[in-house]
This record gives sequence, C-alpha cells and structure tokens, in this order.
Amino acid sequence: MTIRKKYLLLSALIDFLIVFTVGIFSLKSENFLFNYLFYPIIFLVLFKINIRLWMHLYSNYMNVLDNELDPEKFIELTENEYDRNKNKKYRNYMKLNLSAGYSSAGKIETAYEKLKEVDLSRKLYRERDKILYYYNEALFLITFGKKEKATEIYNKHILEEIEKIKNNKKLGEIYCSLLKVLEEMLFHENDNEKMIEILNEALKKTKAKRQNLGFKYLLATYKEKIGEIQEAMELYKEVIENGNKLYIVQEAKEKLENINRI
Repeated sequence: MTIRKKYLLLSALIDFLIVFTVGIFSLKSENFLFNYLFYPIIFLVLFKINIRLWMHLYSNYMNVLDNELDPEKFIELTENEYDRNKNKKYRNYMKLNLSAGYSSAGKIETAYEKLKEVDLSRKLYRERDKILYYYNEALFLITFGKKEKATEIYNKHILEEIEKIKNNKKLGEIYCSLLKVLEEMLFHENDNEKMIEILNEALKKTKAKRQNLGFKYLLATYKEKIGEIQEAMELYKEVIENGNKLYIVQEAKEKLENINRI
C-alpha cells in the first residue's frame, strides 16, 4: 500500500469517526449558536490532524533512507509510490527521492539520470526543494569531474533560490551548512584546513543520520590528506559501524585497508 493510499484511508476513517461523534453530540444539544460555532472548529481540527497524519506517514517513509540507512528498501518503496500513483505532481516529486536513494546506494549515474527527469516547470511540493535539486546536481557534476559546470549551476540557480528564502531564518539554517560545504568544494577544494572547519560546523547542525555520516566520511578524507591519520581512521570506523547499507560504508572499508597497508 502506498503512502498516499494509506493516508487517504486513515484520514477518511479519522474524519468519519470525529464527525460522527460530534454529530451525535450536537443532536443532543439545543444550543444552535454553540453548534454553529463548533463545526468550524471541528473542521479546523480535522485539517490539522490530516496534516500531522501525512507528515507522520511521510516521515516514517523517509526514515528508511535517512535513519535506517537502507537505500535499496527506500528505492523499492519509492518506485512503488511512483508506479501506483497517477498524480503527476506527486510522481514528479518522487523522482527527487529516487535520485536520493540511488545516490545513497552508490549508483551515481542512475541517480543523476533520475534527477534530470524531474520537471522543474512543474511546481514542486515545496519551492525550496529546488535548492536541493540544484545542490545535488552540482554534487553529481563535481563527482563526474565537471566542476566548471557545477560552478555555473551554483552561480546561476542556487544563488537565485537562496535569495528567495533569505528572510526565512529557519530555512536559512537548514540549508546553510549544506551550501557552505558545496561552496568550499567549488571554490576552496584544496584548502584542506578550511574544508575541515566547514565540515565540523556542518556536523553540529545535521540531524539526519545519513547526512551526518556523509559529512563524517568526507571529513575523514580531508583529515587523511593533512596527515591526521588516526582521526581519519576513527571516522572511517564510525561510518562502517553505523552506515548500515550506505555505499560509503564500502568506501570507508577500502580507505581503511589502504591506510593499514602503508
């Protein structure tokens, strides 16, 4: 059963039970004014309950990737969401999630293909998701050795999207650490000390386990570059122990093996 179908069934059941209960109660009440004022309040409550229900179901789905760290299972769930829903806006959004899943599984080329299938002419569920789209596109391009193209994406699109949320303090904090890391990779990649400083700051602000371990793996590579081998090894070990099925687990194992051969 898809998230949307589960949501529709549960919300319909909750709405029916609440409206039915309130309906019986109102029939027993002779206060017309009370009933007149009470129903708008009930509909407002139902609206908030439905929003929370959707957030809960969607959060459980995203936790498969972000906290359970099981990209293959997440891909399977996302493909099910995509295949069994006809809503074009929803299907378009699921391509972003497919890209995230394939990226976390180490299938970078497939992840990039899925990302490029997203139709940006359609309004996404959250306009700020365009920042994530361009952020991921830039990261993929860096991985493919196309740093110049990634820089163009940053200057042309990411800065424009940042401008749209600059007055939103909460959103600014959420994306600040991500974009700082990207900026350093684009403009100061060879400044290892600066990259380490930025990554340490980013780690203080990340909540999702997947993102946290991703930053730790990246931090380990820069620690290794400046000769802080013991610290790098500890970070690689932490990624291996906690990364479950993320592809960076295998990458960290190979890094450790190479260090131990020296």
